[in-house]
Amino acid sequence: MLNKLKRITTYLLLLALVVGYSSCKTDNTSDAKPVVEKPRVKVPKFNGDVAYEYTEKQLSFGHRIPGTPEHKATKDWYVEKLKAAGAEVQVQEFKASFLGLKDKESYNIIASFNPNHSHRIMLAAHWDSRLIAEKDEDKSMQDKPIMGADDGATGTAILLHLAEVIQKNPIDLGVDIVLFDAEDQGDSGDNMTWCLGSQYWGNNPHTPNYKAKFGILLDMVGSKDAQFGYENYSLVNAGNELKKIWKLAQGMGYSDFFQDYNGFRVMDDHFHVMEKRGFPMVDIINMPKDVASGDTSFGHYHHTHKDNIDIVSKRTLKVVGQVVTAVIYKESDGSF
Repeated sequence: MLNKLKRITTYLLLLALVVGYSSCKTDNTSDAKPVVEKPRVKVPKFNGDVAYEYTEKQLSFGHRIPGTPEHKATKDWYVEKLKAAGAEVQVQEFKASFLGLKDKESYNIIASFNPNHSHRIMLAAHWDSRLIAEKDEDKSMQDKPIMGADDGATGTAILLHLAEVIQKNPIDLGVDIVLFDAEDQGDSGDNMTWCLGSQYWGNNPHTPNYKAKFGILLDMVGSKDAQFGYENYSLVNAGNELKKIWKLAQGMGYSDFFQDYNGFRVMDDHFHVMEKRGFPMVDIINMPKDVASGDTSFGHYHHTHKDNIDIVSKRTLKVVGQVVTAVIYKESDGSF
């Protein structure tokens, strides 16, 4: 009987210790703040027809060659559109020398939404058009400037309309839209003669010590039957963001555009942003894959006079614009 009583006493004592420990543990964490997830936002619709209209509008000014009146008029229109969309706009002036021309007036245009927000994403495109058409089949036309409908105007058109989407659908995120100038004026044998605007901005960002969580560059994003593979600088330096964008796009039903294959390295504006500012940036760029050889290249119209409005597709503009819209709104609520 005595032994049984001891066992009962011991059991009750252990039970009391366990209960006491649990109570103390609960008390110690009673002041901890619960993790609160942001409510999921509805991704707004992106209108490909509007982006097409803005592509046409850019071409209506003429060739966008730095230092020309047509170039300056286009710049003024960009600034007007971005300010009308409610962005805080800065114009960064610099001189560019290229293809035998010296010190031509050039302009990077930066439009910021929620400029005081610490969580920032950068979206970019180049807006100039090339001075020469060295790949054109007609040799007599190779020294003539091209319209640059896809190579410059489509990426810019998407971002102009995206600014309007943000205005109508406020976002809990800092978004910087950067239109780089003097990107497409380089010599084929010298990588550093390309992307003069992003090189300048990288050394002189519009905000001191500027950083974004990541960036997206749009280059040649509006042609019919475009194919977006993994640009190699993006894959190596921004692979996590690239794979997430492609997975999202494919989940949205756009696997015919966003395809899983490795492309080549492109000396594009994103390279200088990553090198000089130190954050990852993904280049969405048309680089079709040849079925027979497996090789990738630029579109057949690249640096020729075929790069006009005839090759631009409203559906491609819609797809790319909708994917980028989804990325930034999902990033804003933490679901990207």
